[in-house]
Amino acid sequence: MGRLGGKVAIVTGGTRGMGEAEVRGLVREGAKVAFCGPDASAGRVIETELDGDGVYVQMDVSVEADWERLVELTLARFGRLTSLVNNAGIPMTARLEEMTVEDLDACYRVNQLGPLLGMKHVIGPMRRNGGGSIVNIGSVGALKGLRALAGYAGTKSAIIGITRAGAVELAADQIRVNAVHPGFFDTALLATGSSGGGRDMGSKYTPMKRTAMPDEIVGTIVYLLSDESSFVTGTQIVVDGGYTV
Repeated sequence: MGRLGGKVAIVTGGTRGMGEAEVRGLVREGAKVAFCGPDASAGRVIETELDGDGVYVQMDVSVEADWERLVELTLARFGRLTSLVNNAGIPMTARLEEMTVEDLDACYRVNQLGPLLGMKHVIGPMRRNGGGSIVNIGSVGALKGLRALAGYAGTKSAIIGITRAGAVELAADQIRVNAVHPGFFDTALLATGSSGGGRDMGSKYTPMKRTAMPDEIVGTIVYLLSDESSFVTGTQIVVDGGYTV
């Protein structure tokens, strides 16, 4: 059955990179998954390949009505909702004096508002199940100072506060909330959003001297969604090959 047998998860940003790896990895471990992402054609392909264990939904994570629709669809398709991975994120690389309000707003809406709305709308179904697990994807950009990433790092730093506050607020409902901070992963976001050379930064600055592959995040996510972590909440796990140390 796998480590996630009986779990039903929502994964945002699930059509490429780490999100796609998470969707496929959760299904391999026995979960049913509803996922969204910006690439609808890729989403449909992934849905077909998951053969009934996954369903793709086109949505905007910063729109509350879209979250309501996603949760309703998940419950209608799979009967329950136990897990949420707030994975969707967009990059923003700009020095402080060059930042625009439009770019800041877009980054905030996806990276910060999206996870808040997701948490808000899964609480009811999780409470009815007797509990659940939420994983918010942050970034090492929230843990170290990086040039030209103040806007992006601000939204990812907010993930830490959102996770801690949510963990305390939802603990009595047995809903656990944790954060995962990836380092340099070989994804489109790294290629387009890094201020220091994209994928080359992994091998240059990470003690393990390489950039991680998307599948290398999956084990951490599976652990936090599984019953193996039943007493783990409000914490942060860094998956960065030693970069932040």
